[in-house]
Amino acid sequence: MKNVYEVLKDLGHEIPEELQQYYGNIEYWKQWWQGYVPKFHQYKVTNIEKELMTMKRKSLKMAKKVCEDWANLLLNDKTTVVIDETVDVGTDGKDDSKDSKINESQKFVTGDEIEQAGGVFGLSKFWKNGNKTVEKEYALGTAAFILVPHKAKVLKGKLTAESVKIKCIKEACCIIPLSWDGDDITECAFASSKQISGKSYMYLQIMLQLEDGRYKVENHYYLKSGDSYSPVVINPRGEALWYILPAKPFFILTPNIENNILETIPMGISIFANAIDQLQVCDIAYDNMYTDFILGRKKVFMSQDVISTEDITVMGNDGKPKLDSNGKPVIIKKPMAGEAIEQSMFVNVGQQMPTADKFFQEYNPSLRVEENKNGIQFALNLLSSKVGFGQNKYQFSIQTMATATEVKASSKDLTESVWKQRVVIQDILTEMTRSILTIGRDLCGKPVNPDAKITVKFDNTMFNDEEAEKLMDMQLVSAGIMLEWEWRVKWLGETEEQAKEILKSANKEKGITYEDD
Repeated sequence: MKNVYEVLKDLGHEIPEELQQYYGNIEYWKQWWQGYVPKFHQYKVTNIEKELMTMKRKSLKMAKKVCEDWANLLLNDKTTVVIDETVDVGTDGKDDSKDSKINESQKFVTGDEIEQAGGVFGLSKFWKNGNKTVEKEYALGTAAFILVPHKAKVLKGKLTAESVKIKCIKEACCIIPLSWDGDDITECAFASSKQISGKSYMYLQIMLQLEDGRYKVENHYYLKSGDSYSPVVINPRGEALWYILPAKPFFILTPNIENNILETIPMGISIFANAIDQLQVCDIAYDNMYTDFILGRKKVFMSQDVISTEDITVMGNDGKPKLDSNGKPVIIKKPMAGEAIEQSMFVNVGQQMPTADKFFQEYNPSLRVEENKNGIQFALNLLSSKVGFGQNKYQFSIQTMATATEVKASSKDLTESVWKQRVVIQDILTEMTRSILTIGRDLCGKPVNPDAKITVKFDNTMFNDEEAEKLMDMQLVSAGIMLEWEWRVKWLGETEEQAKEILKSANKEKGITYEDD
């Protein structure tokens, strides 16, 4: 990161020291997301020979699980962006009632209103990549979507493009704010590493706001040589050194929680930034259960008289045999149990058994299953509450299975948190869609309307008890408030014509005359 700050300074963008230091937090959060934090998951114990041994604590890796779950709640393939802009393509110029209509804005952005697998979103694989980006946003505190012209070229000094592509910036350390007003980042740099034709480059994309609201995008490549970077005159990928876009091309995502680590910068904080202690408790509880199961294995103490043994030389860390006080190699006798038998089950106690009249003696320690289970569950409840899910998000008991209605009633905190966080996603998708339409109109020559009404629809199945709603609608049908064909359209996915035809055939078989309404 130091090289990036130096390059930006040479370009006239000095990064405040406090912002530079803040990226250390991001690296720490990333360790938790990866599931291994050396200063916590590594610890030392003293063995029987009074030697320090480095141990590795087992981990539930709950930081990643939390971020995955937030991403699934906020942005998935059931999320849709609906653009209300119908353009008349009729030809008679008089009566439009029979003319076909096409929503050019919707077509350009998502392909269609239902599947949303085409257009700019389809080209960018947005729903898949967007979900992963939100996961990293919640892990590292900050992520971004940036818009780049797709298949761009310059004709008579004017930049044109076939389409627009959404690029997902998942690494918060690659996002460097240059100008901001409160939480609103107005100018930003994005750094990344690229390997091109066997050479390593640092790629720096700088987005600066012009006085008229447009944006200047600068592309800088720096060739890596050892620990130093030298500027490249001609970009190796052939990109223009700079170009102008008619709308804002970047959109910063942060969790909708206040940054209580450094309030003077616009970067976000990890969703688990204030739940590190709870993550540690989860891993300690899980590691304790793991250790109990290891130590709780069945043991069989055996007299040396009834087992075959082999002499094993104890080796030191230097790969050489350990020596006793007399300078002789330390030899231990190891039971010659077959490979199919867990050798740790058998303990050679020499000539003396705990009970002298027995050649074998079993030891079956308690596993403390219930205590460990309760400890892990309590730790998960604490973590769930701290990251905004309420206390009951992570329940691993069959008895806790419930309908969506019961979940909604018992998880008020989760419901409120989801709606709070969706505000940010909704604003980002709306603003980004409007920029896509503006670039599509001005650079791609598409007949789209940037002023169209844009609505973001989220996946609410987790909050809805579908079976209960179906039953309620059936009661409305029985009461004559809802028509049978309306029920079929809503719940069976049939068109109005299909539903009416099926009902007509069914009623005909019953001898009932079908009346169209």
